[in-house]
Amino acid sequence: MTITRRSFLRSCCAAALASLAVLNATACNNAETPTSPPPAAASSFFVSPAATDAAIDTYPDSHYVYLNPDAAAQNKLVVFLPGAGGIPQNYELFVQTAGDMGYHAIGLMYPNPTDVYNIGTSGCQESADADCFYKVRYETLTGADSSTLFVVTPANSILNRLKKLLMYLAAAYPAANWGQYLDATGNPVWTKIIMGGHSQGAGHSVFISKVYPVARVVMLANKDWNTITNQPAPWYALPNASASNNVYGFTHSQDEFADQQVVWTALQLGGFGGIVNVDTAVPSYANTRTLTSDAVPAFGGANTASYHSSVAVDKFTPKNADGTPAFKPVWQYMLRF
Repeated sequence: MTITRRSFLRSCCAAALASLAVLNATACNNAETPTSPPPAAASSFFVSPAATDAAIDTYPDSHYVYLNPDAAAQNKLVVFLPGAGGIPQNYELFVQTAGDMGYHAIGLMYPNPTDVYNIGTSGCQESADADCFYKVRYETLTGADSSTLFVVTPANSILNRLKKLLMYLAAAYPAANWGQYLDATGNPVWTKIIMGGHSQGAGHSVFISKVYPVARVVMLANKDWNTITNQPAPWYALPNASASNNVYGFTHSQDEFADQQVVWTALQLGGFGGIVNVDTAVPSYANTRTLTSDAVPAFGGANTASYHSSVAVDKFTPKNADGTPAFKPVWQYMLRF
């Protein structure tokens, strides 16, 4: 891949993606959450990215950290990445579900603009460069100068934010054993890390599995789609860094479902069984890797943006009569080993 000198291009959001960003923002005020210490009995708190590294100076909303001390420790870390324009506070229910299963769990804030991936000729959606999505995702992950569409410095990258947050947690709360997810050189122990995410964040989670040998990927509603070729991004077909295919996908049937099925095919998920509708099935969902639902979103009405948000965003995900997430068994299935 030829790396070009980047220039920063801005454009207006397309209507559908703009709607999603607005819906994500309504789930929580987008102002930065102050860093706060965990309560005495339960580890559930927020950490400002700048508190972990002063060089982190963009996308300042706080990371969300959750650890249930009463759950049997799984000695694995779940890292959840928000969708475009979203913040970790929008996704607390998923992170809490992971923590209550015994995982160390983090909602990680990272550079997640709404105007890079799918915005007409200024974004990757209509780019003639087949590697456009790859370059943007690689720069977001590492901070390397690989994309001309926007700027992510190494300090602001997903990789640095995760490393510095784990260092912060290991130093501040040594008894909680956060240090097990860093090796002797200070890099993440990827084989103990489950990557999850929604929309743009789901794409990053899968992309990371192409670069690092993660334990698992939970992909909630994602597609990198080029409208010129009418095909998913070629990077989906790259080999996994881990020894086996460990990706799970879940999306709403009214959320551009046909395109996402093509993405699942590119990821070779069909070899693990057919698509299962969770509304009429129970875990273990025939041990499939591809799941869908027709459930009505809890907020926002019957539109693509609400359906898209419903599989992950707190305010939109359907709830049971007792207020618990209706998709909790689905999330648990995708996370369980």
